[in-house]
Amino acid sequence: MMRAWIVVALFFAATAAQAARYAGRPLVDALRDLESRGLHLIYSSEVIQPELVVRVEPDASTPRAVLDLLLREHSLHAVDGPKGTLVIVRDSGSSPAHRDAEPVSAALPMTVDQIVVTPSHFGILGKQPEQRQFLSREDVQTIPHFSDDIYRAINRIPGAATNDVSANFNIRGGASDEVEVLLDGVQIYEPFHLKDLFSAFSTLDAETMGSVDILTGGFPAEYGGRMSGVIDISSLTPAERRTELGISMLNSRALSAGTFGGGKGQWLFSFRPGYLHEVLRMIDKTAGIDPSYYDLLGKVQWQLSNQNVVAMNVMASHDRLRLDENDGKARSTSGDTYVWLNARSAITPRLYSQNVLSVARLSRRREGSFSTGDEIGSLNETRSSDIATFRDDTSFDLTGRQTVKAGLRARRVHASFNFLADESAQFGILHFGTPTIIHRALVASPSGNDGSVYASDRIAIRPKFVVELGARADRQSYTPDGTHLSPRINAGWAMTPSTSVRAAWGRFVQPQGVEELQVEDGLTNYFPAQVAIHTVLGIDHRFAGGWTMRAEGYEKRLSHVRPRFENLLDSLTLFPEIRPDRFQVSPSRGVARGAELLLRKESEGPWSGWMSFSRASVRDEIDGRMVPRSWDQKNALSFSVNYGRAARWNINVAGVLHSGWPTTSLTGFVVRTSPTSGELHLVPGPLNDDRFEAYSRIDLRASRMVRAGRGSLNFFIEAMNLLNHANVSRVDHFDISVAGNGTVTAVRRTESIVPLIPSFGVTWEF
Repeated sequence: MMRAWIVVALFFAATAAQAARYAGRPLVDALRDLESRGLHLIYSSEVIQPELVVRVEPDASTPRAVLDLLLREHSLHAVDGPKGTLVIVRDSGSSPAHRDAEPVSAALPMTVDQIVVTPSHFGILGKQPEQRQFLSREDVQTIPHFSDDIYRAINRIPGAATNDVSANFNIRGGASDEVEVLLDGVQIYEPFHLKDLFSAFSTLDAETMGSVDILTGGFPAEYGGRMSGVIDISSLTPAERRTELGISMLNSRALSAGTFGGGKGQWLFSFRPGYLHEVLRMIDKTAGIDPSYYDLLGKVQWQLSNQNVVAMNVMASHDRLRLDENDGKARSTSGDTYVWLNARSAITPRLYSQNVLSVARLSRRREGSFSTGDEIGSLNETRSSDIATFRDDTSFDLTGRQTVKAGLRARRVHASFNFLADESAQFGILHFGTPTIIHRALVASPSGNDGSVYASDRIAIRPKFVVELGARADRQSYTPDGTHLSPRINAGWAMTPSTSVRAAWGRFVQPQGVEELQVEDGLTNYFPAQVAIHTVLGIDHRFAGGWTMRAEGYEKRLSHVRPRFENLLDSLTLFPEIRPDRFQVSPSRGVARGAELLLRKESEGPWSGWMSFSRASVRDEIDGRMVPRSWDQKNALSFSVNYGRAARWNINVAGVLHSGWPTTSLTGFVVRTSPTSGELHLVPGPLNDDRFEAYSRIDLRASRMVRAGRGSLNFFIEAMNLLNHANVSRVDHFDISVAGNGTVTAVRRTESIVPLIPSFGVTWEF
C-alpha cells in the first residue's frame, strides 16, 4: 500500500507544472478565473474595461484576497452584494463612468436585511469571507470529505453528530430527520443515496453549489417544518462557459455550465454515476453487496429584464442495491425526481419577491429474505409520494433601517404504502425463551393539504442593534392536530467593530410528513406535531492576525416527541425493522443543552485552520427517567489544519474526537426447573445505561491544480481514518456464560467496520 502511495505522489510531482499567473493577462480573464474558484462577481464592461491588464502579480492565496489586490491597482474595489455576491465598483474620487444596468440580483434589498441577527448560522461554499462563514468554497474543496460528498463536509460543523457509515447527521441532539434541506427554494425531502445501505452518500454535488447556509438553531420565521436545523443551498450561476470531467474511486462526474443570449441566459448541468462496490470489497472481501446509483442536476436561467429572472430546474436520483449472501438476499430500487420553476423579481429597488412552483415524485421498492440460524424473515415493500408545492417569499424595505418579510407555502400531498413482512425467531435478547413472530400487512393511501404562512419585521432600533420579530402558522389536513403558531425573535448587537452578540428564542414545530408514515414498524396513524423551544445566545469576536472566535450556548426543550424505533444490537443490518431486537422508544419530553466554542485562523498566508469544542447532552424522559439518546456525545473536538500556496500542493489534515455513543447493557438470570437444570433468561439493562469507547479519527487530503493548455487538471489523494483506528461501529453479539452458582455474565462483542480507506480523483476542467 505504501509503495502505491509513493508511486502516486511521484506521478503528481513529475506532471505538476506552474499554475497560471495573472500578471500580463487581461483583468477580465483573471476575474473569470476567480469566479471558477467560487467568487460570484457582478460588474459592468464600463468598469472592467477590456484593455485593463494585470501589472503586478498578487501575493495572496485565497480568492477574495487575490481579488482585492487585482482591483486595487486599477482604483477599484468590491462591496458586499445580495445573496453572497460581490459588486465591483470604482473607488471614490476615481473618474466616473456610465454603469450598465445591473442584473436583477443587484437590485435586491441591501440594507437592514444584510445584517446577520441569527445565531447558530454557518455559511459554507460562500463567495466572500464573512464573520458568520464557517467553511468557504475553497475550504470544501480542500478539506477531507469522502466521495466529495458535501454532507461529509457539513457534518464537521460544531453541534453535528455523525458516524463513519452514514452521510446523515444529527444537529444539536435532534433526530436525523429534523433538518430542512432547500435547493433554490425547493425542499429536498430525502437527499441521500442508498437509503437501504445507511444513507451512505448525499445526492447533492458540491461542485454545483454556489452557497450553502446552515442554521443549527434559532432560525427565523421563513423556515419551518423542521425543528433542529436548516441547510439552504443556492446552485451556481455560471459567468462563463466551462466543462468538467472527473473520476474518483467512488464516482465519476460530468459538469457543463455556461451562458447564452449575450449573457442573459445561463445553464448548468451535472451528472454523477457512482460505484461503491470496490470500496465495500476493501472493507469486506466476502461482502456480496452490489450498489449502483446516479444523480443529476440541471438548471436553465434567463434574465427577462433588469428586474426579472426565471429559472427552470430539475433534480433526479436513482439507486439500485443487490445483496447476495449465504444468510440473506435483497433487492431494492429508489428514485426521486424534482422539477420546479423559480421566478425572482425586483419589482422596485425596495421590493423583492421569489415564487417557486414545484412537483416532486419519491418512490422506493425493496424485497428480500434472510435466514440466520433460528431466525428467518422476508419483506416486500413499495411506497411512493407525490408532492406539488407553491411557495412565495417577499421582502420590502420600508426604510433604510427596516425590512418586512412575508410568505406562504401551499402543498398538495399524496402517498401510497404497500408493506408486507414476516419474521420468526426462536430466541432473542428481548424475548429470550419465547419465540418472536412478526406478521405485518399494511396498505395505505393518505393524501391532504399542507399550508403555512409567515411574517417578520427586521428593524435597526439603533445603528448597532437589530431585532427581528416574526411568526408563522402551519396546518396539515391529514394530521390529528390543528394550526400551529410559532413566534420567534432574533437580535444582534455590534458591541464593538470586532465583537458582536446574537440571541434567539422561538417555537419550532415539526409535523409528520405524508411520506413519513411509519408502516415499517406497524403504525398506521399520523402523530401530532413535535415541538421544540429554542433559546440561543452567542458571541463572535475577531482578533488581530486573522483569528476569529465564536462561543455559543443553547437549550432546546422538546415536547410531543414522536415515538421512534431502534435496535438493541445492530441497526446496520438488513431490514432492521423486523429484527427481534427492535424496540419502541416513547419519550414524554426531551431536553438538549450545550455549549460550543469555535476558533478559526483565516488564511493570510499558507497556513489556515480551525478548531471547535462542544460540551452537550440530549436526553429523553422515559417512564420518569432521563435517558440519553443513542447519538448523545458529551464532549466533541474537531479540527482542520490547512497548508497551501498558489501553484503548489494543498495539504489538509482534519480530525474528530468525541465521547463514545450510548449503548445498553445486558444481564441475565437462571430459573431452576430442577436441582440440576434451569432456564436462562436475558434481560436488557436500563436503556442506554452504558457507553462505547471514545471515538477518534484523522483524515488527510492532498490536492493540486496543474494547467493543461486552456484548461486545468485537478488531482487529489485522500485517506479516511488515516491511523486505521478501530472505532466501534456496532454491537455484533454478546458472549453469554453461566457460572456454577447460576451467575450470568454477558460480554459485549463490538465491531469496527470502517478501516483506513484511501481515495483519489482527478478532474479535467476546460
